[in-house]
Amino acid sequence: MPTALRQDLVAAFAAKGRNHPYLAFTLNSLCNLDCVFCKPRCMPDYGHKDRPLSAADYASIAAEAGAWDIRKAHCSGGEPTLRADILDVIAGLSTGLGPDAAIGMTSHGNLRRGLSVDSLHRAGLTYLNLSLHSLDPTRSAEIMGGGDPRVTRRTLDAALSLGLRVKVNCVLQRSYLQDAFAVAELARELPIAVRLIELQNIGPAQALFDGEFISEAEVRDRLQEWFADAGEVRRDELGVRSPGKYLRPDGWAGSIGFISNSSCATCSDANRIKITPTGVARPCILHNRDIPLKPHLADGTLGDAFAHLFQAMLDRNTNDAWQGFHYVDYDLRWDRMERPEGAPVLPLLPILTTDSAPPSCTRPTTGEQP
Repeated sequence: MPTALRQDLVAAFAAKGRNHPYLAFTLNSLCNLDCVFCKPRCMPDYGHKDRPLSAADYASIAAEAGAWDIRKAHCSGGEPTLRADILDVIAGLSTGLGPDAAIGMTSHGNLRRGLSVDSLHRAGLTYLNLSLHSLDPTRSAEIMGGGDPRVTRRTLDAALSLGLRVKVNCVLQRSYLQDAFAVAELARELPIAVRLIELQNIGPAQALFDGEFISEAEVRDRLQEWFADAGEVRRDELGVRSPGKYLRPDGWAGSIGFISNSSCATCSDANRIKITPTGVARPCILHNRDIPLKPHLADGTLGDAFAHLFQAMLDRNTNDAWQGFHYVDYDLRWDRMERPEGAPVLPLLPILTTDSAPPSCTRPTTGEQP
């Protein structure tokens, strides 16, 4: 890969005004819990379709990404901590992206025996996203199909004590709304960012959606007292690149944000390079620019693959199927969706005209654009 071409593509991306890309790895499709809106084990293709990437593969991808000025990698699953080599994966990503990199993980926080937050931190982890939907053990088990929120809370406290940034992901359901509010109130005393996430009408959640969906707008209305004098927290202060605004209620140590893919346009600043367990890289879900990384790993041509990914992200600014907005986060995490090869993906949404506007989102108008 000629250095000049790499520099030109990086400069062209910066000229678009977007956040620089980051790597979003799905490390596995396995989970030892069974959340009602996820239920991975009910999917017909649960498990690996092919051999997943190895720790050495992740290190090689990170080393190439570092040459493209990428300084962030996020790991999710499934439950990524179930991988026996998770410490090697984290260490490889940290080494490849360099000493100033942000290396993160999403986990339910009920770590398997022999694994600790301290060992993950020593391997290179710099921030942790914890899935926590209720503080009550019984109600949490109803939602997550097991686990213990008290264990997740101990994981949270351990991460804070080590200086890791911590975000808490809580999916909003009407039947468990007070549980979500109790989770959000952890930010009153703790320096964490709690993210209230709208239920999406996809996968197993389709069976719940009509009865359980509650919008960001309605939740904000119910929490008017919290937000009346709240100040906005910059995403770079939180180490956050995800869409949405983050607000710190007056006197609180932490903040509350919303991820509202069902009711609000949240893709206008998307910058993830999604990489599936088997090494398929996806720069955009609305057009067909997927690229398998395993052949490039074998041939030593990862530079060519990254050139393809950067160009694909540049091209999506003019993709008719995209036009800056999308409203559903299609589930591409586990190599689940069949994607055509060598043919454009049909538009997944009605085309927005220049006279059209996305649905109104009740977000503050001050501060940086998400």
